[in-house]
Amino acid sequence: MSQESSARSGPSDQNRLFVATTLAMAVMMIAGTEMNSHVFPLFDPIFMFARDISVTFNAVALLTLGAVAYASSKVLTPRSFVAITFGCLVLGAVGLSFSLAIGSALLLTIGSSVCAIGRAGAMLFACLACALLSSRAQVTAICVSFFLQALWQLISPFVPSVVSLSLFQLLPLFAFLLVMRPGTQVLSQVCKRESPSDLSVTRPASFVAPFSALFICMFLFQTAFGFALRFDEVDGASPFINVNWLFVLGVSAFALAGRKFKFITWDQAVSFAGLVIIGGFLLVSSGKVPYHEAAIVLLNGGNVVFTLASRVVLVAIAGRNLAGSVTVVGWGLGVTSLGSLAGAGAGMLCNWGIALNHEMVFFIPATILMVFVAYLLFGLRNFSFTKTVRGIEPLPAEPTVLLAPTPSEAESFENRCQAIGEEFGLSPREREVFAMLARGRDRAYIEEELVVSKNTAKAHVKHVYAKLGIHSHQELLDLVEAG
Repeated sequence: MSQESSARSGPSDQNRLFVATTLAMAVMMIAGTEMNSHVFPLFDPIFMFARDISVTFNAVALLTLGAVAYASSKVLTPRSFVAITFGCLVLGAVGLSFSLAIGSALLLTIGSSVCAIGRAGAMLFACLACALLSSRAQVTAICVSFFLQALWQLISPFVPSVVSLSLFQLLPLFAFLLVMRPGTQVLSQVCKRESPSDLSVTRPASFVAPFSALFICMFLFQTAFGFALRFDEVDGASPFINVNWLFVLGVSAFALAGRKFKFITWDQAVSFAGLVIIGGFLLVSSGKVPYHEAAIVLLNGGNVVFTLASRVVLVAIAGRNLAGSVTVVGWGLGVTSLGSLAGAGAGMLCNWGIALNHEMVFFIPATILMVFVAYLLFGLRNFSFTKTVRGIEPLPAEPTVLLAPTPSEAESFENRCQAIGEEFGLSPREREVFAMLARGRDRAYIEEELVVSKNTAKAHVKHVYAKLGIHSHQELLDLVEAG
């Protein structure tokens, strides 16, 4: 397996981790269901935009975690992270209840935003804990959690608002406590390694770029969910016929069918989700009110399929390289929240436009649809979720200890590096950098040895990779061995 050896455990521990992780992810998503269907409508009589502000804080918190983990991972100490997340969950719940009781717009905004920051930390820990599972167990845990949420959506309309509010406040805290230990374990390992911004200099294939097609795709797909939440809403909630369980059950059945009967890949699941979402926007833009409920069903169904697939991909990437796990999960969940916010804004704009001119029901969804289809056709032409996961090069558990070569071995190695440098047109300084990379040296060593700045060292490494036409450290080593 690709995870560090210290993150591995026996079968009984893995079983307990599987149950805790599955339950934690499920209750976090159930809390999200209650938030959208029951809790957010309670905000509207007091301050409608409190919901959007809280979602923004959730997105910013996740993106900030991802950015900090990428640039300076040692800042995210487990103790401070746990304290802040736990404190936000408790204080946010108290503040939210009090603000709803007295009808204070300011306290409502503050309380819901603090809650959102706590939920960001809890969901991040749930995904980090899932990354410690085997690949098969990761997929199973995520599929089961999504199915449990879909089943809860059948019950949710009958749950009293006061119960929904309590669940929304308590479930994230429960989820966080379930995965606090494994989440802390992963975060401790992240803090012990160099930051991804440094590690990615010499091992670019071990990390996903913050602005990769993966995150852009997640943002665009999530706009469909946000649009479905606010489009044609009545009393703060959109009409919703729940068949999400059918979509989840179908995709999960194919995904878990086993190698011998593997009918679906995650790329195919994303293509199917895109097709369903396109159908939903076409029904919306038809302008016919009777089609609106069917449109919302398709938009929600396509989104849940994509969210399931993208969650599997995020966790799989995190599992292959725990050093970059906080970055990839934080950014992934963060852009998802931003996409939901953008889609909700588009849904509200559409409602407002329809009230002024019914023809606006065509213009806004058609614009979103055009952007969505354009990205599917051109932005994702050469992108593959499966290849992205497989292309992540796991980092060694510990820094490589190099044995001193014999004089003949050292001379042979130098000759191979020199020949490769000449063949690919490397400059004298780039040949030095290439030889150091071939010996397994990191960015800090190159910087110190050549007495150059961090940015200069990064530039040299980037030029070496570009001239050699390689994308990973393993390809570099293969090139030297083949030479």
